[in-house]
Amino acid sequence: MLTGLRSSVDSPRCPRAEALLGLLGVSGRDGDVEPRSLTVAHAEESAINVIADLLHWLRAHGCDPDSALDRMPTDVVAELAEAV
Repeated sequence: MLTGLRSSVDSPRCPRAEALLGLLGVSGRDGDVEPRSLTVAHAEESAINVIADLLHWLRAHGCDPDSALDRMPTDVVAELAEAV
């Protein structure tokens, strides 16, 4: 775990997300927070920012973000619904 946060979901996607959040630290806006001391709130904010950045990236490259979200594999949607 790069961020030190514990996951309650057993999914191969979680370690990839964890690594990405670890690389991002807390999105560079919180200069007073060490990159290795992410809280759940900071990680959540960073994750939301990453999703928004990726959707903007898709639009900037001529893709439809809504279409991309609609094509998200149904197994991911099912995993998320199951985790609640």
